[in-house]
Amino acid sequence: MQKQGKTLADFFATNAGQHAALAKQFLEGALTLDAAQQQKGKILFVPTLALAGHGLELLLKASILLNGGAAPTKGRAGHSVADLWAQELCEPVRGHVYAHANLVVQEDRENPLYIGIPGENEDILALIEEYVVALGKLHGEGGYPLRYPSASDKEGPRTPLLVKSLWGTADDLVKRPTDFLLRRFRGQC
Repeated sequence: MQKQGKTLADFFATNAGQHAALAKQFLEGALTLDAAQQQKGKILFVPTLALAGHGLELLLKASILLNGGAAPTKGRAGHSVADLWAQELCEPVRGHVYAHANLVVQEDRENPLYIGIPGENEDILALIEEYVVALGKLHGEGGYPLRYPSASDKEGPRTPLLVKSLWGTADDLVKRPTDFLLRRFRGQC
């Protein structure tokens, strides 16, 4: 990031940069656990979703902060992934998640280890949106079923597509934070 004399190190010294770096760490953990599910099974499903949910929350807050907004930090609003996801300042995150979802589906269709890959006629953007909303409900709504025992009947989203899409977005953010500036994302500067 060399715009206006700023470096990537300068970015990581900011609140947005610290949120982005931590998001990448949580999503790296989620990616690792997701891959380990092939050997260990469903015992890693909830921890994978917990890391992905927190990583997504931090990713969205990083985008809000990077774009000059104030990220909520208290109460349910601070954990409401669905509300954060819908914010205008998070448009660049949504765009990157959608782009990565398309890439992940193309790659995973060629990998015989994955089942349930969306078909060629499926709307991948609607599917990843559904997965994000489902993760948000598990991450920050009633009873926090990803953190505490609960009688929740909510189902979690399939993790490979979701986790890889979020991880790719976090990787983009830590490497090219200016791509997440709303005006730049919209081609206005």
